[in-house]
Amino acid sequence: MTENVPDADKGPELAEKESASPVRGQGPDAGNSVTTGTRETGGTPGEPGTPESGERPARSGTPEAPGGEPIRSPEGPPPAGQEGRPASAKADEQVSALHNTYNTTVNQNMYGGTGPGGVTGIAGFAPAPRGRATGPMRQEEVALLLERFAEPDAFAEALAALRADHVVTLIGESGTGRRSGAVALLKKAMDGGGRVIVLSPDITLDQLAEREFHAGKGYVVLDRVQDGSLNETQADFAWRRVQERVHASRAHLVVTTRPRRERVLPTSVSHVAWSAPSAEQVLRLRLRLGGVPEETIAEAVKLIRPNCPVAKAAEVADGICEGGAPEEVWNDYDTGTYDTVQRWFLAPGRTMREVLQVTTVAFAAGNGIRSCEELFALLDSHVGRQFAQGTAGGGKANAFSHSLASGAAQKGNDLAAKRDGGAESALFGRRRAMLDIELLALRQVPMGAVVREVVEFATPSHRRWVFIVLCGLFDRDFWEGVRKWLGAVLNEPDAPCRPGTLAGDEFEVSLAAGLAMLATKDFEEVVGKYLMPWAQGHAGQRGQSMAVYVLWYMCQSDLGLDTVALDIARDWARSASPELRGTAALAFSGWLGVRFPSDAVKWLWHLIANEKGQGLAAAALANHFALLVHHDEDTSRVLGLLTYRLDRLPARAGRSPMRSLTYQVVVTILAIRDASGRPVALRRFVRHPEGGGALLDLWARAFRYWPLRAMALKAFADHLGALPSLTEETVDMGRALGRGLYERVTDPKERCALCADLRRLTRNKKPQDAIGALLDELRCDEGC
Repeated sequence: MTENVPDADKGPELAEKESASPVRGQGPDAGNSVTTGTRETGGTPGEPGTPESGERPARSGTPEAPGGEPIRSPEGPPPAGQEGRPASAKADEQVSALHNTYNTTVNQNMYGGTGPGGVTGIAGFAPAPRGRATGPMRQEEVALLLERFAEPDAFAEALAALRADHVVTLIGESGTGRRSGAVALLKKAMDGGGRVIVLSPDITLDQLAEREFHAGKGYVVLDRVQDGSLNETQADFAWRRVQERVHASRAHLVVTTRPRRERVLPTSVSHVAWSAPSAEQVLRLRLRLGGVPEETIAEAVKLIRPNCPVAKAAEVADGICEGGAPEEVWNDYDTGTYDTVQRWFLAPGRTMREVLQVTTVAFAAGNGIRSCEELFALLDSHVGRQFAQGTAGGGKANAFSHSLASGAAQKGNDLAAKRDGGAESALFGRRRAMLDIELLALRQVPMGAVVREVVEFATPSHRRWVFIVLCGLFDRDFWEGVRKWLGAVLNEPDAPCRPGTLAGDEFEVSLAAGLAMLATKDFEEVVGKYLMPWAQGHAGQRGQSMAVYVLWYMCQSDLGLDTVALDIARDWARSASPELRGTAALAFSGWLGVRFPSDAVKWLWHLIANEKGQGLAAAALANHFALLVHHDEDTSRVLGLLTYRLDRLPARAGRSPMRSLTYQVVVTILAIRDASGRPVALRRFVRHPEGGGALLDLWARAFRYWPLRAMALKAFADHLGALPSLTEETVDMGRALGRGLYERVTDPKERCALCADLRRLTRNKKPQDAIGALLDELRCDEGC
């Protein structure tokens, strides 16, 4: 039985953090895969989220314990045979196999390091990961937002409502400045003081009404996810509870959301229609702040393009502030606009071959020239020849061909003319033809002693505009051909860009970026035709990995889709499908979890408690912890979750399924190493020894849990042997660990037993001086 809603609003994983975000690490690590896991657990009917007391037989890919043996349940022997396996066993095995893919393929790009073939980050598109989207905002971040904020027309109305009711909701589309507007409203309502704290977009109205707000602080929920569980009357009552709670706390709350389908909005709080300020407002404000003379500002304003987005006006202002002449900066801006791309598509004589070549690069930007040629040939077989046959045989012509009929006649009307078996799109001369397209460019990438040539767009912004233009020009027949093409690339054994190769790695991450861009124009196409089937395993393990990549890119990019990705992963986590739950676990373990750490912890624990024998979610939580440590992000939510769950266990000692499950998750996380062999938990302690109390608490409690004591001790001893790879101050770290454990292992007998075990396990390990310092701080000679 799968819970519909996790036990989400309790425990420290959702507690408000009063400290600013830590500075992320600058240098990437080599490698990234998790090397430990947990046993498989299932759900017991009538007790949602409780694991079974038995253990299923280990399968291929079963996570291993730190000592190299599969982790076994201490609660009972495995069943004698395979009889009575649930109907979902096949799906479980598929997700378990996906765990292997996760460790060897998906993880290659999690850490911003270099995976096989030199792929960096998500195809190199986001070299520095975006930090978390929730928690207290740093003062410098707030100052940067407000420094150049231009108040739109609705600002005064929203501010009046916020001051009167302490709660206001801003309704507007993405890209209208709702985030900066919410922060500006809170700071004005608080007269410039108070911290601004960003809450999860997945928070429900009931959770808002029950959470604790602090006087003098401002809270914001960006792009709140609508769960659809409340009718109009219930929603109005829930909003009233939220408003009363915030007002009584003398705090302020701003909620932003996209336009809703409901005709009637709740009346208990004000809902203000939000729109972006004008391009002229933004341009003038930024130029004046940059000290640009008024005559130059007037010249720049005269050159504003029709329908210029606010973001582009800001970019132009920055270019002028850096010394560029207004006319030159605006001309540079024109090269990357929608109009430029649209003019290329609508140019007289535009051929279908050229369109398909640009489409190929839109999905595979950054791939080698040979890979792009092969991908184009395959796309042409699915779309180009079908297009030619349809138009030549009197069938339904594409709208694109009709719009170009007159202009294309100047060059033989290549789009509508009959082709002999697609001969015009033959391989001969395709490289020259592709490189002659002005939207594309060939870039040389050094790889050791050789230089690779990859195909990209001449202007990076062209890529997103290409997707938008394609959506406007082509109907379902074209996009169905594209879907079949991508399915063939992912599934056919002889297709280009096979998995595990340089071309395959590049294509996968580039495809994720392309689909995320396509989602900004045709969200239903991306979710319905790609993400859902892939996440359900219809394209095998590679498809499930691709679904994860797409959600990760949504979180790493500036497309404004991070809350959309969270909404999708949340629905998968709540699904009854083991495949969807497994894909959700992988998604939350990576960049989605970095962006929304509280939600990642909440939903991963929900998956852990409801797993049907997979063990995947526990490994995903460990990977999430490892990724946070790698980038020096806040790990308190993960550690707080484990402490909270241990505290909730019954005080009476004994072997219960939930006790076993919880401790196995604890040991999994404490024992995890990255692929370079460095212990993750100890690395966190070395970086932040002053905040290592939570880790030491977990170590001490793991040592006292006898069924897994040997595993925890061996992992800890192995970690000590890796100290020189983490710090030069090994003796100081040994002393700190020893002091912390002495304070937590207070029973003399337990401490003597711990000393004896550590002496035995570390007898042949180095550095002996650090280990000796640890044992001295534990006072192992006193009564032992």
